[in-house]
Order: sequence, then C-alpha cells, then structure tokens
Amino acid sequence: MNFKTFLINLDRADQRLAQMHTQLEALGIDYTRIPAVLGDLLEEPIDGFDEVGFKIRTGKHKNKREIGCYFSHIKVLTAFLETDAEHALVLEDDACLPTNTIALLKDAISHAQHWDLLRLSSSREGRYIEIQSLIDGHALVVNTRVLKNTAAYMINRKAAKRCLERLQPMHWPYDVALDRDWKIGIRTACITPFPVALQDVPGQIPKSPRVSLLRATTFHLFHHLDHLLRRRYRKQCVRNSSHK
Repeated sequence: MNFKTFLINLDRADQRLAQMHTQLEALGIDYTRIPAVLGDLLEEPIDGFDEVGFKIRTGKHKNKREIGCYFSHIKVLTAFLETDAEHALVLEDDACLPTNTIALLKDAISHAQHWDLLRLSSSREGRYIEIQSLIDGHALVVNTRVLKNTAAYMINRKAAKRCLERLQPMHWPYDVALDRDWKIGIRTACITPFPVALQDVPGQIPKSPRVSLLRATTFHLFHHLDHLLRRRYRKQCVRNSSHK
C-alpha cells in the first residue's frame, strides 16, 4: 500500500502535534509534518490570493487564517508530488482517526479505479450513491451534495497535480475549492460513515465577516449553479464507474 501521510500543524500548536503523534504512532502510521502557514504573518497584497474574486464568490471578507489554511494544503500537495508515493493521506491536526484506519484505507485503495480524491471527514451529511461496500460496515460512495471540512482526505498524484494547476490563485476556502471536482477534472468519492471525526479542541480559524450585498446576490448565484453542476457531474462519474 504505497501512500505517504502528511500532517499539517502550526509551529505554535505543540499540544495538537503531541495528540496527533500519539494517535498515529499507536496506529503504526509514519508521517511527515508540514509546518502550516500562519496567516497572521502574510504580508499584503497576498500573492496567490484573489481578494476581489474571493469576495464576489463567497460574499465574505478575506480571513488571513483561512488563507493560511489554503496555502498549507498547497504545500502538502507540492511535498507529496516530490515523493514517489501513489497516494497521500492528508491530515489536519484536529483529526481523530479510528483504530481500523490502515485496513480501511487499504480496502479503499483496492478500489482506487473509482476515485482520485477520497474524503474521509465532513461536518455535513450528504446524499450518497454507493459504489462499493467496504470493511466494518463502511461503503465507498459518491456524494451529490456539498462536503465541508478537510480534516482528512486521501488523494492520488493525478488529482494533486490538477489541484496545483487549477486551484491557484485562491478564490474559495479550501474545502469549497476541493469540493468543486468538476472544475478540477477529478473524481471524488467518500467513505461512509465518515471514519474521521474532529477532536474537541478550539478552532484556529475565526468566522469571516460577511459582505451583505454580495452574500445575497453573487454568492447565492454561485451556490445554486454549483449545486446543479456538482450533482450532474457526480452522477455521470457514477455511471462511468459502473462500466469499470
């Protein structure tokens, strides 16, 4: 099972690192720590961030910590492609992994012909189309609704390359950008029930102030259009998978 594990962690978040190290060591998972980008220290204008485009699409003002999170995931994808691994397991430092993590990932990778990006966590439930049953009551599915949070996901080399090509500069929060797979040109699947939960720790990214006019206009236009495109694209991916 050729995958590398990358853990995103701020230099100042020692306790989070210790908790993740204990988890991963107990599971027998070696990992590479990627120092997270501290958004508070980003100098303006921020290279790699489209402030006007972000505001129009999201109806929100910029949030430097959200930008730092985005840039941290870009660092991970770059580091992954510098290895010879076929897949990367990407973890944020508030992830809580199950005891069967390795066995479950091994099972999912045996069906990797169906996905390029495998979401392992979400703070929102979806509507699922099952592709394949997995161990311990889990299933490999395609979700036709939006997914939130990127605490844990697995990605292959093709998807990592596409993300680096098509997700820069930043126009969306990272979890939203990653969920727009039809724009990236990759296939997204999930494991349900979602195996990775979030630890009960204070968040590091505050909510961004809203831009009321844009939130009520352009944001909703993008939101509804994405809903239609997401559902159509993923249903087509399921049809394509059924022929493999």
